[in-house]
Amino acid sequence: MKIIEIRQSLLALKNLSIVVFFMFSVIVVEAKTIQYEKVGLDRAQIELPPEELLDIGILLFDPNIPEEEDDFIFPEIRKAEARYMPFHLKKTLQDTGFWGGVWVLPETSEAIDLIVTGRIEVSDGLDISIRIGVWDITGKEWINKVYSSTIAQSSYSKRRDLTQDPYQNVYNKIANDLVKIKQQYETEQLERISEIGDIRFAAELIPNVYNEYLVKDKKNIYQAQRLPDDDDAIMQRVYNIQEREFLLLDTLNEYYAQLYENISQPYEDWRKLSREDMITYQELKKSARTRQLLGAAALLGAIASDGDSRASSTMRQMAIYGGMEAMRSGFGKASEAKIYKESMKELGTAFDSQAEPLIIELEGQTIRLTGNAQEKFLEWRKLLKQIYIDETGFQISDSSVQ
Repeated sequence: MKIIEIRQSLLALKNLSIVVFFMFSVIVVEAKTIQYEKVGLDRAQIELPPEELLDIGILLFDPNIPEEEDDFIFPEIRKAEARYMPFHLKKTLQDTGFWGGVWVLPETSEAIDLIVTGRIEVSDGLDISIRIGVWDITGKEWINKVYSSTIAQSSYSKRRDLTQDPYQNVYNKIANDLVKIKQQYETEQLERISEIGDIRFAAELIPNVYNEYLVKDKKNIYQAQRLPDDDDAIMQRVYNIQEREFLLLDTLNEYYAQLYENISQPYEDWRKLSREDMITYQELKKSARTRQLLGAAALLGAIASDGDSRASSTMRQMAIYGGMEAMRSGFGKASEAKIYKESMKELGTAFDSQAEPLIIELEGQTIRLTGNAQEKFLEWRKLLKQIYIDETGFQISDSSVQ
């Protein structure tokens, strides 16, 4: 009789070991090693001639805040990032030496050769994903893709080059891709892009004069039917107006630079802490899942043991108890992970108090650079409307300042 009980006990242990082995196999298969990358920035080795330098305008990014509350997305941080990221991309592009003027814009300007848009998909200090779109003034698409990277702890080191943002790999990828595309163009093609841009700007100001200079093809790409003469007096005045636009953008970017400097340190501190919390949270989730799986395995093994002997009954009770304890521990870890999410929310609130929007004064008007900076930018352009009329002698269409 005892031999039968021993066999039943061994069978129960065998069943339990098979289930546990299966669960461990699933866990091992799902485990992964985080791969970090290092992307260098391509820089011009010589100073490029002016005719090869296109101007770039980077629109404020879309913070991509979901309508429903998300435990890992803090609206005020996202709004700050949507202003911070374009400015750091501007600094990165300027550092390459491949471009002319680079500005952050709250609204598209016809005076710019290339327009860059961005939407934040993921940003938690550990992982970053941004969808970037780039179009030139002719309407041709240069880039439309998602740039992603996983951030190493060393990226937050105080001993690193502090001009390099922890997300620098992504900025460098974007800059390098833009250079690769630009290098596919001949100098004459780059000049033509700028010339079409000048005509589009002039056509916005004085449509009756310059509308006929441009035509769209089947793909809605602008092409020049003819170009203004070098001594075109009207166009020379338009160039002066364009310089006013650039001066306006220079002024606007001074304030974006101040905002960038003000939030740089608290933003980096938040990302560093958020990265640690994200890693901890993921480890806790994995630990909780592992414990729950092993608990389930123990329960399954206990149920699988079949027999009515005292030994097999004791084995089942021990397995069931152990399984329940493992599952309870797993659920406890899951609760702990939830606490980390709440602490991350508190960090977001603390960051928001240090990233207040800027209040600036311009020609007697108070301008608040927040989410409605686009409206303020358009107001700035309206303020210049009368100056444009006085200097050029031409009425400006309403569409040019809307």
